[in-house]
Amino acid sequence: MCSLTAARVRFGRQLRIERASGLPAPLDDAASVCVHIVARMLRLEEIVYQAGRDALADQDAVVTGIRQRTGTLLAAHALVASFLGATTVKAKGLHGWGWFAVAALVVGLGLAAVLLSNWKLRFAIDAPELYDELYKAAADEAVDETLGWLVSAAYGYQRLRASNAGRVRWMGRLLTVLGVLMVLQTLFWLAALR
Repeated sequence: MCSLTAARVRFGRQLRIERASGLPAPLDDAASVCVHIVARMLRLEEIVYQAGRDALADQDAVVTGIRQRTGTLLAAHALVASFLGATTVKAKGLHGWGWFAVAALVVGLGLAAVLLSNWKLRFAIDAPELYDELYKAAADEAVDETLGWLVSAAYGYQRLRASNAGRVRWMGRLLTVLGVLMVLQTLFWLAALR
């Protein structure tokens, strides 16, 4: 086994050789293998930072998925209204269940517009602002080789995710209502056609 300090020294030497020559430096012994293994291990602070970034990226993907499904449901509303609605109005006219179908269509179109509108969600931290906020802490910790500043950045991602969370939950609920309205519109047109 090799110590973390020895591994860092050997890794630094290895990296300087690689940068100077442009070629990977040869592994000279078992200790240098240990250097690569230990040097590539993530520290707790780096894991926390990556988890914060990944959680925010996952939330961004959820919102993107909600908006894509909204587009799909919007197209479904239009198809149901154009085929079943047109058939029903031509065959029976617009009365009774037909009015409920039109109401479901109008409310569904309104909900789709709301879901596709700007919800003022943030999925990125302003880089200059982050730098200004964390520079002093990073400089102070550089001597001790600690990464508390990186954890502070991770907490910034978490705060951003938390500030979006309520609106993202509402978007999910509204998407569910939009899907239910599409089904109801279909059933109302079928009922009006009978």
